[in-house]
Parts: sequence; structure tokens; C-alpha cells
Amino acid sequence: MEYLDIVDAKDNVIAKETRKKAHKYNLRHREIFVAVFNSEGKILLQQRSKKKKKYPLNWEVSVGEHVLSGESYEEAATRGLKEELGIKADVKLLFYSPSVVQNVIRKAFICHHDGPFNIDRDEIENVEFFSPERINEALEKKRMKFTEGFKIFWKEYIHS
Repeated sequence: MEYLDIVDAKDNVIAKETRKKAHKYNLRHREIFVAVFNSEGKILLQQRSKKKKKYPLNWEVSVGEHVLSGESYEEAATRGLKEELGIKADVKLLFYSPSVVQNVIRKAFICHHDGPFNIDRDEIENVEFFSPERINEALEKKRMKFTEGFKIFWKEYIHS
């Protein structure tokens, strides 16, 4: 069973709860995103598995993870890279983003990797590198389905 730290608005741990209960009762918890960029400056996006309950087949940032109870944001980012993409890379903090809408406190990280990737097929349908221009166009013209989390990330990234 996966446990998450429940946090206050200042990111102080106030409780520990299962992931299922944290979501059911909309308890504030921690998450991370990792944006993987290649040597051409393109960002790797993942298309969520069709088996996912939320946002199946929608495009998402390279890695998204819950921060497990007792785990640091950085540890969660490194774990997510290994579990979802099968890679090891140094991560650097990109921005801190508390989300009132999603009731999470999120840190976004960046790393560089050209692949190859060994994706977790239970979590991910496909991965592909996209230029920032292609993402902006797809968002503007609604040519692709993106998760709400990705839209929040992209807006923050563009303004960081």
C-alpha cells in the first residue's frame, strides 16, 4: 500500500495517509514532475496508458509521481525516472508550484537524456519528443489531449 505525507499550505507534514484516501478526501499532498529534454532542446512527453482511470491516452509531462511518505521531492523524481522511463539522470529543480485546483504541492524538475527509454507499459502507452512550438500549437488548436496537470506545468514552465 502506498502512503503519502499530507501537508499544510506551507508544505509541513501534518499526517500520513494512503494514496487512495488522500485522493478520495482531497487531502493536500506532494507530487513531482520531471521534464526530460534531449540535446535538440525538445521535451519528452508521455502518452498515458489506455488502462489509466484518469486521462487515458492523454499526453503528460515526461514523468509524474507522488512523493511517498518520508521521501524527498528529489528522491521521488529519481525514482520516477527509473520506474517510468528506465533511465538514471541528474535532476535540477525547475520550479515550485502549489496547485489550489489540484490540492497538491508540486516541484518540477528538469534533466537531459536522449534515450533510449525502457517505458513502463502499465503506465505509458508511448513517448515522443516535442518542440515547444509544436506543444504550443497543439494546445492552442486543441489538436492533442493533454492532462490538466500538464497544462498547469506548461503554463508555469513558459513563465519560469
